[in-house]
Parts: sequence; structure tokens; C-alpha cells
Amino acid sequence: MQDRFLLDIFYYFMATVACVPFFKACGLGSVLGYLVAGMMLGPHCLGLLSHAENIQEISQIGIIMLLFVIGLELTPKRISYLKTVILGAGLSQFIITTVTITGLLFFLGLKLPASLFVGTGLTLSSTAFALTYLRESDQLTKSYGQSSFGILLFQDIIIIPILTIIPFFTPIPETGSLNLKLAVTNFALLAGVLIFARFALKPLLLKIYESQSKEIFIGSCLMIITGTSLLMHEIGLSKALGALIAGVFLSNSGLRSDIQSFSVPLKAMMMGVFFMGFGLTFDVSFFMSNFNIVTLLTLSFMAVKFAILLGVGKYIHGEWKSGTKLGLILCQGGEFGLLVAALLFENSLIAEIENKYLVSSITLSIFIAPILTKIISLILPLTSTVNEALETNLLIVEEFGVEANEYKENYESIKHPEKEAA
Repeated sequence: MQDRFLLDIFYYFMATVACVPFFKACGLGSVLGYLVAGMMLGPHCLGLLSHAENIQEISQIGIIMLLFVIGLELTPKRISYLKTVILGAGLSQFIITTVTITGLLFFLGLKLPASLFVGTGLTLSSTAFALTYLRESDQLTKSYGQSSFGILLFQDIIIIPILTIIPFFTPIPETGSLNLKLAVTNFALLAGVLIFARFALKPLLLKIYESQSKEIFIGSCLMIITGTSLLMHEIGLSKALGALIAGVFLSNSGLRSDIQSFSVPLKAMMMGVFFMGFGLTFDVSFFMSNFNIVTLLTLSFMAVKFAILLGVGKYIHGEWKSGTKLGLILCQGGEFGLLVAALLFENSLIAEIENKYLVSSITLSIFIAPILTKIISLILPLTSTVNEALETNLLIVEEFGVEANEYKENYESIKHPEKEAA
């Protein structure tokens, strides 16, 4: 038994080393490499893993660490700095896309609660893929890159109420109605956790940090992450929600940089396991037997997202090129969509066949995403106008506070020379 488990771990690392560097070298990103590695090892392809459920269990740590790191980054300063983009591009894109997809799904015969949550899940893009692409291609500081980041940040925030609300809609088996008693109980327990975190969590961690033992500090942080995740799961909510709450409360503890020093590399490694876990569960035979339907669903929701993002980008930046880039970068589904799908199926809001269609469509969109980013570099060259370059540098200056006022004056004089002449 133990030897077989070690052999599974060996196969995991072997597939990772073989697939991930290859896909990165092809410019398709590491996410696709992990997904393909999981599919190759899964029961629907080579079937090399004897205990695939162990990898799938470990993969849950990946999404937990992702939500924790996201929580750490949700500082009031960052949210305030990007509030215009978050409330403008992020909120408008989310509402319009969710309403549109929800309406289409309801028209196709899906019940309203399921249509709403599935539409919400499909609206969410892949933070892991999009941010990695923007950073590696040096586009994060460009105007449309900042808009993409703001939209992703809004989605990182909106996932909190989504994960909280879904379990409240779990139907009572006898009646099929909403379990209001469970909703009230969960809400009360959640409020208790927030109060405890506010008044006890941060002071306790500060005391541990003052002990000058890095090992104990890291262990305490991991204990808090896993503890809040398990607590949320026990009261009927998502484990990932617990990790997100822990990250949000620790973001203002004064220890954020120390926590990020170990949590960010751990998150990157565990996210690979997360995507590989979904690759393991991907039903290749179902996908092939329903190829036409899955492809149609995938292209349909991606087309809707692209069209809405194109309009949002054109409205914000005043040019179709930026809107096109924004749409191509964010029109895919993502890890939050997969998480929402799993939670909907777990709470009996969608049937097994609907879950398979949803997971297959989101996974296929992640496969298509690198191809779309290749289109950006081939058809839409990464050139910047003078105004875009100035706005990009101004964003950097404002974020890091380097001679902001002086730079703003120079920016205004260049952008509006008539004012200087007057």
C-alpha cells in the first residue's frame, strides 16, 4: 500500500516534469501542462495512479492556499487604489455577464437558482492563468492589463458571498424547499467566526511572531488556514471560504510580507496539484461522446464573455483594440468556476450530467485560452501609444508613491499642452 502510494507520487512528478516545461516552452502556460498531466495519469487515459483520490484530496489544498493568498492581497489600500476599476469594469462585467448567461440557461430549461449560480461560475475567469500571462508578457501595467487585474480582483472579492450563499440553497430532501434553519444556523456560526478572528486571531499570531521562532510562526499560520477551512466545512460552508477569511483578517496584521514569504511559493506549488486533480477527474470518454455539445456550450459562453468584455474595454479605454485584448485575456472559465460547479453538485443544486457538462466546458475553455493569447501577440502587436505609456507609468507611480505629484504635473502638461501654453 505504502509502496503504491510512493509510486503514485513518482508518477505525479514524472508527468509534471514532462508536461509543464513542454507547454511553457510552447507558450501555452503551466496551467495547461498540469491539466494534461492529470488527464494522462487519470483513469480515463493511462490509469497509472492506484490511489488517484489521494492526489485529488491534496489538490484541495491548492485552492485553499490560493484563496488564502488572495485574502492576504485584499488590503484596504489596494482596494481603494483600484476602486474605480473594480467598481467600474469589474462590477459591470460581472452583472451583465451573469444576467446574460443566467437568462440563456433559464431559457434552455435549467431551474432559476441553478441558472443563476452556473451563470455566476461561468462569469468568473481564471486568475491563475490570466495573471500569469499578464506578468510573463509584461502587460500587467498597461491600461487594459490594469483593467484585467481590477476585474479579476473584483471576482476574487465576489467569490466570498457566492461561496457563502450556495449552501443556503441546499434543498430539504423531503420538500425540495430551501433549508432556512440551516441558513440561519450557518449565518450565526459565520458571524461568530468573524468576531473571534477580529479580536483574538491577530493578537495571538503577533504573540507567536514575537517568539522569534520562524518554524512555529509558519506552523501557526498553516494551523489557522486549515483550522478555519475545516470549521467552515463543518458548518456546511466551503473550505476555501475559511481560507479566504483567514487571509483577509491577517492582511492587516502587520505580518503580511512575512506570511507571503512562505505562502506564495506554497500556493504556486499546490495550485499545480489542484489543476492536476481536475485533470484526473476529467471524464475524457464523456467529453468525446458529447464533443459537439460541450464545444458548443464552451464557445457560446466564451463568445458572450468576449462580447461583453469587448464593450466594457471600449467604453473604459475608448478604443476597440484594448477591448479586444481584454476580452481575449478573460473570456475563459477558471478555477473558481470549477469550485462553484463542485459546490453546486455537492449541494444537489445541479444533477451529475449537468455537472459533467459544466466541468467539461470550463476545462475546454482553459485549453482554448492560451491559443487566444497567442492571437493577441500575432494579430494585435503589443505597442503602446504615448498616452497609454504615460498612463502606465502613472499607475506605477501612484501605486508605489514615487514622486507622484511631480509626475502627475508632467503627465498633464504632456497630455494637455494647450494648458501649459496658456
